Amino acid sequence: MKLKVLLILMLAAVTFTSYAQDGGIRGKVVSRNGRVALSNVQVKIENLGLTVMTDKDGNFVIENLPKGDYTLSFATPEFEPLNLMVRVDNQNVKDLRQVIIVPTGPAGGVLDDAIFAEFDNDSSSSDTQALPSSLSSSKDLFNNIASYRFSEMRFNVRGYDSQYSDIYLNGIRFNDALTGYGPWSLWSGLNDATRNQENYTGLEASDFGIGGIGGMTNVNARASQMRKGLRVSLSNGNQMYRFRAMVSYGSGQLDNGWSYAFSVGTRQGGNGYVDGVYYNSYSYFASAEKLFGDNHRLGLTLMASPSERGAQQASTDEAYRLFGNNYYNPNVGYQAGKLRNSRVRNTHEPIVMLNYTWDMSENTRLNAATALRFGKNGYSALTWNGGSDPRGDYYRYMPLSDQTQIVPGITTDQTIYFYLQDAIMAAGVWDGMLDFDDFFHKNQYIDTDPVLSKLMGNRYRSNYMIEERHTDQLDYNLAVNVQHNMRHNMRIVGGANLRVNRTNYYSEVKDLLGGDYWYDIDKFAERDMASTEAYQNDLDYYWATGHARVARVGDKYGYYYRAHLLESNAWANYTWGIGGFSLGVAGSVGYSQMYREGMWRKGLFPNNSKGDSKKLDYLTYEGKLSLGYKFSGAHSLEANVAYLQQAPKFNTAFVSPRTRNTTTPGLKAEKVFGADLTYNLNLPYIKARLSGYYTTITDQSKVISFYDDTRSSFTNFAMSGIDKEHYGVELGLSVPVWQGLSVVGAVSWGEYTYTSNPNFVQTVDNMDRIVLKDKVNWDGFHVESSPQLALNIGLDYRGPRNWFAGVNFNYYDNLYLSMNPLYRTATATEYYTNQIIAEVSKPEPDVETLAQAIASVKKIRNQEKFGGYYTLSANVGKNWYIHRNYMLGFSLEVKNILNDQDIRTGGYEQMRMSKVRGEGGDYIYGRFPSKYFYLFGTTYYLNVYFRF
Repeated sequence: MKLKVLLILMLAAVTFTSYAQDGGIRGKVVSRNGRVALSNVQVKIENLGLTVMTDKDGNFVIENLPKGDYTLSFATPEFEPLNLMVRVDNQNVKDLRQVIIVPTGPAGGVLDDAIFAEFDNDSSSSDTQALPSSLSSSKDLFNNIASYRFSEMRFNVRGYDSQYSDIYLNGIRFNDALTGYGPWSLWSGLNDATRNQENYTGLEASDFGIGGIGGMTNVNARASQMRKGLRVSLSNGNQMYRFRAMVSYGSGQLDNGWSYAFSVGTRQGGNGYVDGVYYNSYSYFASAEKLFGDNHRLGLTLMASPSERGAQQASTDEAYRLFGNNYYNPNVGYQAGKLRNSRVRNTHEPIVMLNYTWDMSENTRLNAATALRFGKNGYSALTWNGGSDPRGDYYRYMPLSDQTQIVPGITTDQTIYFYLQDAIMAAGVWDGMLDFDDFFHKNQYIDTDPVLSKLMGNRYRSNYMIEERHTDQLDYNLAVNVQHNMRHNMRIVGGANLRVNRTNYYSEVKDLLGGDYWYDIDKFAERDMASTEAYQNDLDYYWATGHARVARVGDKYGYYYRAHLLESNAWANYTWGIGGFSLGVAGSVGYSQMYREGMWRKGLFPNNSKGDSKKLDYLTYEGKLSLGYKFSGAHSLEANVAYLQQAPKFNTAFVSPRTRNTTTPGLKAEKVFGADLTYNLNLPYIKARLSGYYTTITDQSKVISFYDDTRSSFTNFAMSGIDKEHYGVELGLSVPVWQGLSVVGAVSWGEYTYTSNPNFVQTVDNMDRIVLKDKVNWDGFHVESSPQLALNIGLDYRGPRNWFAGVNFNYYDNLYLSMNPLYRTATATEYYTNQIIAEVSKPEPDVETLAQAIASVKKIRNQEKFGGYYTLSANVGKNWYIHRNYMLGFSLEVKNILNDQDIRTGGYEQMRMSKVRGEGGDYIYGRFPSKYFYLFGTTYYLNVYFRF
C-alpha cells in the first residue's frame, strides 16, 4: 500500500513537473491618464505571432510559454503602440502588474470623416479618387502619417489606387465588387464603431486574408470590440460640413456573456468654400454578441450611413478667373432664388453581418462570417434632349479671356467668328451658374408631334431634367477561416471566401423641372438614324405600345442592365519563427466569373443588348513570401515578395454596358508583381521605418465614355494592355526631444510611370462598328493623380495635465495631370507627323516649319506636371479626467494656415478635342483647356467629446 502511494506521488510529481516546464505572462493594461482599465487591447508576442485581447477589466494572461526572451506589443485605437521586452523563466508566470499606454491626440491619426467629399471629375479619363488608398489610422509609423497628414492632397500610398488596398469589415473583404475601390463611405460617420482596426502594411499577409500590394485593414465593428461606456461628441468645421453629432455606447462583456453596442450620428451643413457642396447625412450602428460557455461567440451587426452629398466639379482656369476664385462649381445654379446643386450623391446601403467564433482548443480557433449589403446608390445629373450644354463653363459660353486658345488650324474661321460673338455677349453677363428658372420656363411647352399629341394631350414635355444614375448592389459574402498554433513557433491560418453580387444599373427621372413627362428616346440616334426603331431605348416597349416610353418622376429611362459577379477563393498563410528569424508563406487560388444581363433591348443594337452576355471566367491566384530577422529588440529587417493574377473589374470589361454586351477587345487578367524591403529601428530616443519597394502591374484595361465633339456622338474608348511600374522609398520617424516634445516626419518618394503603349478601339453609341483603332503612346508618361514626392515634418507635444498639441509642415511635388489617351495617338498628331516626314525628305528642309511641327507634336502630347506646394497645419487639445470614471475633452485642428488657394490637388485633360481639315485635306486636332481641383484655403475642425 505504501509502495502504491509512493508511486502515485512520484508520478504526480513527474507529471506536474512536465506541465510546469513552461511559464507565462499576465498583467493589466491601463491608460496613463487616470489609470483607467482598457478592454480589447491587442497583446501580441511578436516572435510567436500569438495574440490575446484584454478583458473588460484590462487583464490578460498568456500561458505555456517556453523559457526565453519575448517582445510584447500592445495596440489599440486612440493609444500609442507599446513594445516591452519580457523574460520568462521556467515554472513562473511573469506578472507585469500595470502596463501603462499613452493616449494619442489628433496627430496620432484620428481621421475626420469629412474626407468623404464627392468630387465629380466629369470625365472617365480621370482616375483621381476622392478617397485616398490609405484611409485608416495605423500603428505603422509611416502609414500613420501618410494616411492622415497627406490626405489633403488625396495622396495614394506607393501610387496605388485604392483597389490595391484590401479593406475588411469583421473579417470579410468589402472592396467594391465592380470597381475594387475602398468601401469607407459605407460606414462614414461611424468613427466610434469602426475605430478598432488591424492594419497590415505593404505586402504583409494576415489572419483574415492574403491581401494585395497596398496593405490590409480589418475593421472590428462588433459589440465586444467597442470600448465600454458612453461617448458623446459634437463637431464644427468648414471643410465639408458644418456640424456633426455622435452618440455611442458599448456595454463591454456582461456577466451573462452578452455584450451590445450602438452608435448614431449626423453630419449637416454646407462647405465653406465651394457652392453646393454639402452634407445631409445620418449614420447608425447596432451590434449584439453572446458568449456561449467559454468557447463559442455569436454576434449580429447592422450598420449604414444614409447620405445626401453635393458634389464639386473641376473647371478650367479661365472659369476660375472669371468667377473670382478657384472654387467655382459649374454644377450649381439658382432656382427661385435658392442655390441648387445638380450633382448629388444619394445613398443608403445597409450592411447586415453575422459573426461566429469557436475556440476549438487552446491552439485552434474557427471564425465564420456572412454579410449582406443592399440598398440604393444614386448620383444625379442634369440632362437635356436638345440644345447645347447649359453648364456655365461650356466652352462656347466662355468670354475667352485667354485668346491664345484660338490658334489657326484648330477651328475654322467661321467658327472663330461665331465663337467670339458668343464671347462678346457672354463677357458682360457671365455668372457661370445653371439657370434652373430658365429650364422651368423652357419646359412649359406642348410637343405637337402627332404621336405625343394623341398620347399626352396638353401636358408639358421636358427638354431639361435631373436624372439619377443608379448602381444598386445586392452583395452577399461568406468567409471562413481556421487559425492553428503549432509547436516550435509555427502557425497556420487558412480559409475560404465566397462572394455573389448582382448590381442594377439604370437611370431614373428625379425632377422634370416643371414639365410633366420625359420622352425616352436616344437623341443622337434620332438625329442620325432614319428608322424610328433605331432610336428606341427600350425596343420591346415600342413594339408592344407603338411609341417610346413616357417617363415620369421615379420611372426608369435611358438604360437598364445588371452586372452579375461570382468570386470564390481558398487561401492559407504559414508562419514560423525561431530566434530572431521569421518566415511567412502565403497563397491563394480562386475563380471569378462575370457577365452583363441586358434588361432592355436597345434599338441600335437589337441583337446584342438584351439578355446575357458571354460569361467571362478567370483563374485568380496569389503568392507571397516574407522573411524577417530581428537583430535585437531595436533593429529588424523584413523582406516581402508577391505575385498576383486578378480578374479585370466589371467597369472595364465591357465597351459600352449601357447599350450592349460587347466586351473590351484584348481583355485579360491583370498581373501584379511586388517586392519591398523594410528596416525598423525602435530605440528609446528614436523610432524609424525605412522601406524600399518595386511593383509592376501589367495587362490592365480601361473604358472611357464621353461626348466626342469630333464625331458629334457619345463615344467609348476601350483600352487594353496597360502596364505600369512603381518604385520608391518611404521613411517615417519619431524622435523624442524633451519633456513630451517629439519631432515626427515622413518622406515618400516614388517614380510611377506607364511602361507600355496600350491598344485602344473607339466605338460610338449610334453605330455597331469600330470607328478607330490605334496605339496610345503612354510609355514613359507618369501615372496621374497622386504626388510622387511628399514630405512631412512636425512637432508633437504631449504635456502634463493631458494637453496635446502639434504643428506640421507638408511639401508636395511631382503631381501629374490625368491624361486624355487620344492626345497620344498617331491619329491626333498625324497632320504634324506628315509635315515632319515631308520636310525631312526634302533636300533642303524648311527648318522653321520642321521645328513648329515637332513643337506641335510635343505640345499635344505633353503631360502637365505641377507641384512645389507646401502647407502648414496645427492642432491642440486637452482631456480632463473626472473621478477617473469620466472624461471631457476637445481637439481643434487648423489646416492650410497660410491660406494658399492656388494649390492644385488634381484634375484632368478634357476628353473634348477640336478637329478641322488643314491644307491637303488632313485633319488637324487641337486640345481644350484642362480642368483642375484646388486645395481649400484655411479650414478648421473642432471636436468636443464626453465619455464615461
